[in-house]
Amino acid sequence: MAALSRLATLLCLASLLSLLPLDEAKLQSAQVRLKGPRLQNRWKYISKFGYSLGTGTFGVRLQLRRPKNVATEGKVSLEVYLDEDWKRVEAIEDVCERPRHARKVQNITVPPSGEWGEWTNDTLSQWIRPHIWYFVISDCNDSLPNLTHSVRFEFHGLQDGGSEFSVEMRGMLPAHLLFVTGFAVFVLRFYRKTVAFSRSAGSVHPVIWILSSVVILHFLALLLHTLHLLVYRSNGVGLVALDVLSEIFFALSQVTQTSLLILIALGYTLLQSCIGELDLMIPVCFMVGVIHVMLVGFGKLKDDSAYAFHENEGVLGWILLVLRLLLYVWFLWAVQSSASESGSRMRGFLAKFRAMGSLYFLSYPLIFLVTKCFAPYLQNGVMTVGLEAMQAASSVWLSVLFLDRGEYFKVSTLSASELPGGSKFGVVKEE
Repeated sequence: MAALSRLATLLCLASLLSLLPLDEAKLQSAQVRLKGPRLQNRWKYISKFGYSLGTGTFGVRLQLRRPKNVATEGKVSLEVYLDEDWKRVEAIEDVCERPRHARKVQNITVPPSGEWGEWTNDTLSQWIRPHIWYFVISDCNDSLPNLTHSVRFEFHGLQDGGSEFSVEMRGMLPAHLLFVTGFAVFVLRFYRKTVAFSRSAGSVHPVIWILSSVVILHFLALLLHTLHLLVYRSNGVGLVALDVLSEIFFALSQVTQTSLLILIALGYTLLQSCIGELDLMIPVCFMVGVIHVMLVGFGKLKDDSAYAFHENEGVLGWILLVLRLLLYVWFLWAVQSSASESGSRMRGFLAKFRAMGSLYFLSYPLIFLVTKCFAPYLQNGVMTVGLEAMQAASSVWLSVLFLDRGEYFKVSTLSASELPGGSKFGVVKEE
């Protein structure tokens, strides 16, 4: 655990270093279909970037991927739209009528033989408030042959002074460094209290092992995402594998925690000391975990779509909200079912457990809906900080519940005698 103390010190230093100015920019590369028989393929969104106050820069270049060669060089339009106009622009059915709402339009070259074209660079200035700008390429002037072209683009966005992420990512690196530092301190305290509990009880109860997995998954998620952001600030891309893994670990941390709450609500450690028939929960929780991992993957595919301002944007966020509410209904039913089989002391504990559990289950829907009340460039910060605080607070609550000899300890099997034949009132021992 001395390593954790050293890690916390290093992270504090890293938090200070993260405030130093470095060249940071968003660098994105992807492929779109342009032209052909479909009218919608004449106008293609490629990226967005949020600029703070001042004068930021952007650059775009194109490469023809299919067909490999065309007869002549093409010149398509690069169009830039302000966030205030974007919804109105997308509502126009005739895509070739949309460019008249662009704040900037300039030609960009598509070389005929498949090599990269020259960078087309320009600036964007704003002095009242931050804005998100949307970038589009179009061929409404019929510069390209009437075929479906696969065009690869590279987009490079840089803030005024070259020292910030896209505005919706502003402050995320220092925030994550502080989260990791604080959580490292919590992990150290959690470890020490678990060791003390093990020495006094003779073993570590399964619920504490499950909570340990929740804490470890959450800590790994924070650490990996922080490393991704540290790399992102210097190359504009980051380490995508670490970013994906961090999202998966965070999702699994939440799934494991909700499963633990439901398991206790069903009576594990309260009405019975062994899982017994409750092992039916294991495949259900596994499927919920698989669904969450699949949703993370789907969300990453849509990471830079025009409507995505945070990780849980769009349909993905609504699916997670419905899942959380369904799990909450299960939790409430489980608490009620256990309370009907309990004495007055147990019912008193279950009432408090239901109240605290409800705060956890309803926190995601509340954070998700409240986030939508903020301007798009603020939503990522609100959502990220809200979810991290929710998960950390619930882990702290459960660690106190399990490791302090409070009301839960007194009514649960955690206080059962370790002697052969030992038992306690209200517990069904399943051998």
